[in-house]
Amino acid sequence: MNLKNKSILITGANGGLGSMLVKKAISFEAKTIYCAARDIKTLEKIEKLSSNIKTIKLDITNKEDIISFANSIDSLDIIINNAGVNSAKRVFDEDTSDFDVNLHGTLNVCKILRNKLNKQGAIINITSVLALANLPIMGLYCSSKAALHSVTQALRAELAKDEIDVYEVLPGPIDTNMTKGQDMPKATPESIASNIFDGYFNKEFEIFPDDFSKGIKQGLDADSKQVLKEFAMSVAN
Repeated sequence: MNLKNKSILITGANGGLGSMLVKKAISFEAKTIYCAARDIKTLEKIEKLSSNIKTIKLDITNKEDIISFANSIDSLDIIINNAGVNSAKRVFDEDTSDFDVNLHGTLNVCKILRNKLNKQGAIINITSVLALANLPIMGLYCSSKAALHSVTQALRAELAKDEIDVYEVLPGPIDTNMTKGQDMPKATPESIASNIFDGYFNKEFEIFPDDFSKGIKQGLDADSKQVLKEFAMSVAN
């Protein structure tokens, strides 16, 4: 299994998972790896990893940034929509960042770059297992990922006629800055990145890349009301 002759865009490439996805893409011999972040200076170390890497300034909430990137390339084979935020806000809090980035930003990338994708290409959206069951203590994050889960299903149907596959990754907690200070079992970014590419190579369109996410999925299949009841306890007091 390899990515020879394939060009890849990885958004949020400066983060814990993003940088590991870059390293995995290098190991699979990708031809070109476009590494995107809002602050291009945060990609300086990543740029040194391989001559196949091209760093780009890309704020996915800014359509002009994406259009500029689209105009600079001929085509893509894989888009990995990894960029995301977690405001850790509840639904009554005044914050739009989760939806701005996780939903609208990701959809911006898909809409603007869809015509740059080659046939047999792929979009890989990183959502969350919390897209399937809302943890109210971070209700806005979960809601934005639930909306992206639904959008991903729509994209899969829309792009099938163009021979473009659409994957969804639904991880649990990952040991990155996003979960810093949170006392819980966390998967390593390396294991998540490995399982994402395994799912891609095996055409597994819904990827549960860690034990936590698999456990939540099994719990929802067995008794969704019990899982939601347990999650609701996060705001019981």
